[in-house]
Amino acid sequence: MPSCCVNNLGGKVLLLDATPDEVNDYVRKHCRECYEIPPNFVFRDVRVLLRSPMLIGLQVKKGRILLPFTKRCAGPGTMLYEVAAKEDDLDLIRNNLPKVSG
Repeated sequence: MPSCCVNNLGGKVLLLDATPDEVNDYVRKHCRECYEIPPNFVFRDVRVLLRSPMLIGLQVKKGRILLPFTKRCAGPGTMLYEVAAKEDDLDLIRNNLPKVSG
């Protein structure tokens, strides 16, 4: 059963209490590969809570993924997390989410 706590992924917070547009703009500016992630997509056994589809970004050379998340326990805004990427994570995103051009 997937967890709903992004804290289980580790990583660090890049944006806190941001709007979806601010998060999407940041991902577009900092990632060469962007994909649309729907609400409730399961990533590493964590259900990604979002109000609407947003962008998830891959920084392949740095080995990082930029992951949006809305924490119910942390106020109304959206957060952007940077988590270490494993090859399996990159494959999951590339094979299951639609690519978005910058």
